[in-house]
Amino acid sequence: MILQGKRVLVTGGAKRAGAAIVRELAGAGCRVIIHCRESADTAQELCAALPGTGHMVVSADLADDREIGNMLAGIGEFELLVNNAAIFHRPGSPEDLNAAELYDKINFRAPQRLLEYFFAQNIPAGAAVNITDAFALLPGTGAYHQSKQQLNELTRRLAPGWAKRGFRINAVAPGPMLPPPWAPESRMEKILPAVPLHRAVPPEELAGLVRFLLSCDSMTGAVIPLDCGISVKNLTGG
Repeated sequence: MILQGKRVLVTGGAKRAGAAIVRELAGAGCRVIIHCRESADTAQELCAALPGTGHMVVSADLADDREIGNMLAGIGEFELLVNNAAIFHRPGSPEDLNAAELYDKINFRAPQRLLEYFFAQNIPAGAAVNITDAFALLPGTGAYHQSKQQLNELTRRLAPGWAKRGFRINAVAPGPMLPPPWAPESRMEKILPAVPLHRAVPPEELAGLVRFLLSCDSMTGAVIPLDCGISVKNLTGG
């Protein structure tokens, strides 16, 4: 698919990895719709700095079905979708233990609804990428893990039916990339020695892979680990 001139909705696109994806796709000639929840000023600054024209910012709480509906009603048709927005609390913290419903709503149900809307549009073809988590490719428990695991499974499940209409869907499962907002930089220093490549994933590499998946007409139903070896570490007992 030629990305030039295509409209793309990037959820959680104002900051961090989402902003890298927005910049990459704008650089490819896309007209980017930057979704945010509370970072409207940051999103507007990013939007103003993007190359090209036709970009816009939309706000919605993805835990609220009505806000999602209002956002979609104001956007119009778009040919590309990147489900990047997610929440993640410190594992084992009170916030984490009490967030099961929010993990389900924001990390899985909201992407699912956006994908349903996207596929129902009256457009000849489209492509979507879900951003999941490399740890969801491994055995695990907890509501966050389950929400990302379900998104991986949804990606694979939708692909055959989507293909009949010329729509494609893939996922990227990143490893450690940036310290969570609630963690100091030192947390990354403790994690990276256990990563096979001993490095974090640069947001720009995630953005580049998203761009490739949106443009590659031969790929659908793939869940790609961009994780510096985390998801295969245990295969060799390492």
